[in-house]
Amino acid sequence: MLLTAHQRSHLFSQLATMEHAGITPAQAFVMIGRDLPADARQALRQTAADLAKGADLAKAGQSSAVLLPWEVRLVRAAATGGRLESLFNRLSEHYASRAQLLDRLKSRLVFPFLILTLATFVAPFPALFQGAIGLGGYLLRAMGPPLLLYGGLRLLAFAYRQQLARETGVTWARLLLAMPVLGGLLARQQRRDGLFSLLLLLESGVPILDALPLAGKSVADPLLRARFAGAAAALADERSGIADTLQRYGVVDDASATALFASGEAAGRLDEVIRHQLRQWDAQLELRWDTLAEWVPRLFYAAVAGFMIVGIMSGFSGMARP
Repeated sequence: MLLTAHQRSHLFSQLATMEHAGITPAQAFVMIGRDLPADARQALRQTAADLAKGADLAKAGQSSAVLLPWEVRLVRAAATGGRLESLFNRLSEHYASRAQLLDRLKSRLVFPFLILTLATFVAPFPALFQGAIGLGGYLLRAMGPPLLLYGGLRLLAFAYRQQLARETGVTWARLLLAMPVLGGLLARQQRRDGLFSLLLLLESGVPILDALPLAGKSVADPLLRARFAGAAAALADERSGIADTLQRYGVVDDASATALFASGEAAGRLDEVIRHQLRQWDAQLELRWDTLAEWVPRLFYAAVAGFMIVGIMSGFSGMARP
């Protein structure tokens, strides 16, 4: 069940409200999600039915695919520690922040995409006017580039969501991370998401040795998952402290963050310093995503201008021939 970030944020917000009101999960899943698509409502009903039969929330959510794999582990830990309401609220905030970011990116790309669509319809018109191409050829040239671009973006978004849902797809992960500029941003975003999962697990009372490998499984990048697993194995052998291990295995690549984690570890307040560091990383990532969203339209405009010039010149060049 692939929901948008907006939908998942609203879903977890409703679950937090129901938990705070003392409504059992079996009843809650019957009452929520009425604004979701039909397949999502069916999955919620299946979850409620499994809960009514005695299944725990994590197992029922996993069976119906209402919960993503990494959410299942967090829910199981939070349920054990009696902190479901806190977890639901944090997940709602997490997805709300992700939805706001995606909305800003989309809003800044809508106008450039419309300009590109207009340009593709204008550029081949001279060739149609002089009879060099027919109506079918004109429509192919006019509609092909926008459709290919839109389809490519949708495919990338679908591949990323599938990775989060199934925790598989090494090929897709490498493809996404290999993209210029965007790949680096996605890598930093996934490192941030892995530490976010670690924080939620620690807040739910999961020991660090158990929380670290579970947090690693929440990210889509298989290389980063391996780093989390290696750090957990090294930490179990008591080779070094938590902060040094996270840095040595590449889970954290920020020297200042490592120093902050070391101080929190020494004071027994690791969860608090991770929360503080995540706020800093969120601000940095938000700035980088905004910068990307600011420059992508400019590149679009330059590409559209070049496309129009080449298309119009090539169209009129045939008319200039005797």
